[in-house]
Amino acid sequence: MAQSNVYSVNVVGYVNQPLPAGSLVAIANPLSGATNDLNTLLAAAPAKSTAQFWSGSGFTLTTKGASSWSPNFNIPPGVGFFVNAKSAYTNTFVGSVIAPVGGSVTSSLPAGVLVLVGSPIPYAGDLNTTNLALNLPAKSTAQFWNGAGYTLSTKGASSWSPVIPISVAQGFFLNSKSAYDWVQTLPAN
Repeated sequence: MAQSNVYSVNVVGYVNQPLPAGSLVAIANPLSGATNDLNTLLAAAPAKSTAQFWSGSGFTLTTKGASSWSPNFNIPPGVGFFVNAKSAYTNTFVGSVIAPVGGSVTSSLPAGVLVLVGSPIPYAGDLNTTNLALNLPAKSTAQFWNGAGYTLSTKGASSWSPVIPISVAQGFFLNSKSAYDWVQTLPAN
């Protein structure tokens, strides 16, 4: 299921993520590379760009120097973070899908804690897509950065309101009402 910015339907490929200048953008690593750190995943980021990682109670900031990030954080597939590019560029994630075709990947979500996530497989849809967030417990919430604040969606008994689209490599906050294993499956076609 190739999306417009995904260039392989195989289990190895790349994903292009445009990043505007001077704006916070919530992204997530959708592929597993040889090294899943900032120096590899965001190697082409302009100097003085920043990335912010959610700790559960606040953000940790890192900055791109002339040639490397300091500190250089590890970013496994499915971990969300914010990037503020000094100048506009397109980041290219390169690697393998962590689930085999027809296989699944599980992300454990704690109860009542904001977690900054993204799909750990390069898959797009919306909150009501079974492969993304439809099956989370009722009263769970999702928060999406809109450039000025957050758009909140709440899970009802059978669907989310409002329904928000999720693109490949997009980061967002999830707060599960109860501890939950979020299972995503890589479709066979």
